Amino acid sequence: MKTILSLRRHHYLKTVGIFLIAVVLIAGVVSCNGGATYNLTMAADPAAGGTATDETGGSPYASGTKVDIKAVANPGYEFVKWTATAGGTFANANDEETTFTMPAEDVTVTANFVLVYDLTMAVNPVGGGTTTPTGTNPYPEDTEVDIKAVANPPYQFVKWTATAGTLDDENEAETTFTMPAEDVTATANFVGPLDHATGYWVNDAIPEYIDEEVFLEDQFGNFTATVAYVEGFAIPAEKMYNEETTPIYNPDHCLAIYWIDCEEELGRWVVDIENQFGTQTLWVEGPYGLAVPTQNEGHEAPLGLDHYLLYYVYDYTYLDEVIVELNDELLNEPLVTEVYAPMIFANPVKKTHGTEVTEILNPDVHAVLYEMDWGTVSETVDVVNQFGEQTLDLEGPYGLIVPSEKLDWELLPMFDHFRMYEIDIGTEPLGEIVELVDQFHDEPFTALVGEGVAFCNPADKYHDIYWESDWWDHLMVYTLYHEELPQMWEVTVDNQFGEDQVLWVTGPVALAVPTHKLFPEDWGPPKGLDHFLLYAVLDYVWAPDVPVELWDQFNYEPEVWVYEPVLFANPVQKTYGDEVTEIINPEWHMVFYNAPGDPLDPTVEVVIDNQFGVEQYFTVTWPMALGVPSAKVDWTLVE
Repeated sequence: MKTILSLRRHHYLKTVGIFLIAVVLIAGVVSCNGGATYNLTMAADPAAGGTATDETGGSPYASGTKVDIKAVANPGYEFVKWTATAGGTFANANDEETTFTMPAEDVTVTANFVLVYDLTMAVNPVGGGTTTPTGTNPYPEDTEVDIKAVANPPYQFVKWTATAGTLDDENEAETTFTMPAEDVTATANFVGPLDHATGYWVNDAIPEYIDEEVFLEDQFGNFTATVAYVEGFAIPAEKMYNEETTPIYNPDHCLAIYWIDCEEELGRWVVDIENQFGTQTLWVEGPYGLAVPTQNEGHEAPLGLDHYLLYYVYDYTYLDEVIVELNDELLNEPLVTEVYAPMIFANPVKKTHGTEVTEILNPDVHAVLYEMDWGTVSETVDVVNQFGEQTLDLEGPYGLIVPSEKLDWELLPMFDHFRMYEIDIGTEPLGEIVELVDQFHDEPFTALVGEGVAFCNPADKYHDIYWESDWWDHLMVYTLYHEELPQMWEVTVDNQFGEDQVLWVTGPVALAVPTHKLFPEDWGPPKGLDHFLLYAVLDYVWAPDVPVELWDQFNYEPEVWVYEPVLFANPVQKTYGDEVTEIINPEWHMVFYNAPGDPLDPTVEVVIDNQFGVEQYFTVTWPMALGVPSAKVDWTLVE
């Protein structure tokens, strides 16, 4: 019995001992950690950006404790991420609500916020299209936002504009926009089809001279020009024709029309166009003017509007009766008017002004300005464009600008008609030696230039169609002496008087020299005008025998009868001393027809300047021939 009790007691003491040892070990572990918990401090950066909350709410915490935390941004701010001053880890530092695992030390956990700004997407004009941002508004500074514009037909996208920030490519419908540190509006600008417009005259007795040099390139060529002065202004107009109304798509699209002086020789083209009035053929010359996109008072600066180079229409196929109803912002009430002859043809043009290059946006869109019944508007407007601010005193409207498609075009010989006058009291023989070569002579030949025998004025002519000449171009005709054997050529020509005219010519008998007329009126030296060798017409198979109407600088003749051909003119290369004058237009020739007129009364004293001398004096009295631009179809030497 003693033994059994003794054994039980021993087992009990053993169990108690093990328990006491465990308690001592636990106490020792706690004692070794130097304190069981640590402080968690919550902060926001910046303080105004929002709040940071310990959702568990039990600080201090033991190391390894997972604490629920939450960030809430104030208006105008956006949460960015969590950061901590010491150890510890975040389940996801980029989530506003996450967990933080405590380190074995005190720690500050910060919710970081950033200012954000609103991006407003807009379109101009309203209805022109739609815009799409890819992302969530608002955005922090320097955020790259993908933006996209989609046009609503018939509008097309032109460019992006923004009140601040930067665009990767303002001309692309899909691009990237970098946010600024402010609220911003990004606008997709659209443009509708070219509007109809009413043209007004600028009523200014002494216009402001602009005197700006520009370089112009259109489908007809390249030109260097000086912008002279403004002579017209065009305003978008609503048009009703055949019960169809064409609305104003672009109310900001105004054009100031400037007269320009070109350094290059002017050109002539025949152009086929089509618009709401049908298909028409225009004969045009120029360029004479430049239409410049211009901001009208009360409007925004025009976007997506081309510059236009303007050509004078000197002949055309006639319109049928066209009645339209027009309305623009200057008209007090709709204007019902008849539209008449086309006056101006407009090509879109690339313009370089200083270092600024304005490219063509719509190369296929052209315009024609038609004359119409005058309106009764008299209005003053303030405008601004690349050439500065101007106040324009407008009257009209006098014309209607109609968008047009250019179907086809062809360069015409830019060559004048000439009224040839006999010299009454002539010049002394020059006695100058020249070397000449033309299409009839394989080798250059030497000739002696004699006295002046005729003087040619440029002439405007009406016969079926109206032809206008460049009034700077004059020709002085000198007799020519040479040792070339007499020869005869059979020449076939085409001109306004008919096709396949056959001439038999011999010579040359004279030399026509480009000449600057100093008196009685100084017209300046000719540009782009060839020398010509003149051959006498021995025989012919046909003569015009028609009346024409002629204007030149000496005379107006309402009826001049044109008879047989008397002279044929080949362009010629001339060497005079060390100076070689090349042929400019080898395809352009002339036929001079007998066309006598009434003698000048009184006779006209003329003073000229050319390569053979300055201030050559003579008088003219009798108009005797008409030089007509001609194509040389075929020619052969007659043996």
